[in-house]
Amino acid sequence: MAAADKQGPKLASMFVYATVALVLDQLLKTWVVTHMTLHYPSIPLVPGFFALTYTQNFGSAWSMFWGQTLFLVGIAAVVTIGIVIYAIQMRDRTWLQMSGLGILLGGALGNLYDRARLGYVIDMFDLQRNGQNIFPIFNVADICIDVGVGLLLLATYLAGREEKKAAEREQQQLPLEG
Repeated sequence: MAAADKQGPKLASMFVYATVALVLDQLLKTWVVTHMTLHYPSIPLVPGFFALTYTQNFGSAWSMFWGQTLFLVGIAAVVTIGIVIYAIQMRDRTWLQMSGLGILLGGALGNLYDRARLGYVIDMFDLQRNGQNIFPIFNVADICIDVGVGLLLLATYLAGREEKKAAEREQQQLPLEG
């Protein structure tokens, strides 16, 4: 029972991270839609390098699966449900894993909500060179997905490193046969 008591707050934190990510994503998207015109003019944030440009993406990353809204909604719904089930079934959750899963979940929900409600995703972050777009325009949800995956990769790396250290300690404690 004590182990379950310690794991509950970690699981709850995942939902807090997801909620914060989703709310930030939707707040910025709402601001962009109500204060900007579709496509142009952009609002330079770092002139020549970074701007807000309101776009509507009817596909996924890099506009793949353009117009395949139902397919993309289905994939996002499966991923979202999978994250929740995986987190609930995990044993020995770490705070890093739960923050990664929560941020990832919030990002997935942000784009899922757009697609299900609008049929497209609202994007706004525009990386530029000399004022010309050089990378697909993205949003807070996309950033959250990337950060969440990065945190999960870091957690996996750290866990593997810790397991290796534990195995080395155990190996050093074994008596020599001879």
